[in-house]
Amino acid sequence: MSATNCILIATHSLIKLLMAAVVLGTPELLRTISMYQSGIYEDLRPYFKRAYFRGYYARDKTKASLHIAIARNKSKVVERLYLCKPCMFTREAMDLAASFGHIDVVKVLHRLGCACSTSAIDSAAQCGALGVVEFLHVNRTEGCTVFALNSALREGHDELVEYLFKNRTEGCSPETVDHVAWNGQLKYVELLHEKGVVGFSTRTMDFAAGAGHLNIVQFLHEHRREGCSVDAMNDAARRGWQSVVEYLHNNRFEGCTTDAMDDAAANGHLGIVEFLHKNRSEGCTSDAMDLACRNGHLKVVQFLNENRHEGCTAAALIDAIKHGHTEIVKYLHQHCQSLYNWTQAIDVATHRGRHEMLTFLISPLPSTISPNPAS
Repeated sequence: MSATNCILIATHSLIKLLMAAVVLGTPELLRTISMYQSGIYEDLRPYFKRAYFRGYYARDKTKASLHIAIARNKSKVVERLYLCKPCMFTREAMDLAASFGHIDVVKVLHRLGCACSTSAIDSAAQCGALGVVEFLHVNRTEGCTVFALNSALREGHDELVEYLFKNRTEGCSPETVDHVAWNGQLKYVELLHEKGVVGFSTRTMDFAAGAGHLNIVQFLHEHRREGCSVDAMNDAARRGWQSVVEYLHNNRFEGCTTDAMDDAAANGHLGIVEFLHKNRSEGCTSDAMDLACRNGHLKVVQFLNENRHEGCTAAALIDAIKHGHTEIVKYLHQHCQSLYNWTQAIDVATHRGRHEMLTFLISPLPSTISPNPAS
């Protein structure tokens, strides 16, 4: 073979290699070929490397890569992951996207034929994603549960509440009525009343009163028939809601128990103690003064001593010493006729290092009230 022919053959081979390199190196061709091969796109590998369990991510590392993309609202990445690993796309994928309110990802997953569960609308309603709820309602058949409206009411998503009432039939659970009353959400109490939702009971007003929501107590009194129990005034008194206590006294007939004044005294609500003493007949027990002494409410102790007859037990002094309420210890020392076991009182003061108390505890004075024996 001549040298010329050799050169021609070599040149022809080189041209073929160069043409092959150009063709095979074309990005569009590589992407097309890779679509028909198993494996993972190079730009998606970081999602698989960083896959780990973190609350809402799947425990399975393969699925976790998808869930990371969903959590980051990467709809295009999600779509490309489907071409690589369609087995990852379980119903948890769309449920997760809905829980984040990522409407674009939800639409991609729906277009890819992925399934979901009732958790999709439920969780979207919880996070206030009205657009996701609307899309799933119109395009899916899985529906939702009462959790959707429950959570929308609890979180205060007004538009979602309106949409779910108008377009869904699941409603809410009975205990939701008490929940919105406790939270002071008057507009929702009114709405649930208007819709005829089941769940109103005496507990509803009890909860509203205990949380200090006078406007809800008034609404329930004027528009409902369930009424309340003694817990309404008891809880309002314990937490210091005097306006609620007065309203219940003036408008309701259930009344209260001795717990009302006992707990109001324990928490230092002097105004309520005075109101109950003046306007109610239930009275209190020795717990009122005992607990007021323990918690350091001197003015309450003085009022009870001067206006009530239940008195206190020897625990009043001991607890006041233990908690360092010097002024109360002085008051009890000056106004108690016979505190049981003075030796114990001095021992407690000594053990607790209450030296300022020892100066007057060692010299008991005549008193005007007699404590009952401590239990």
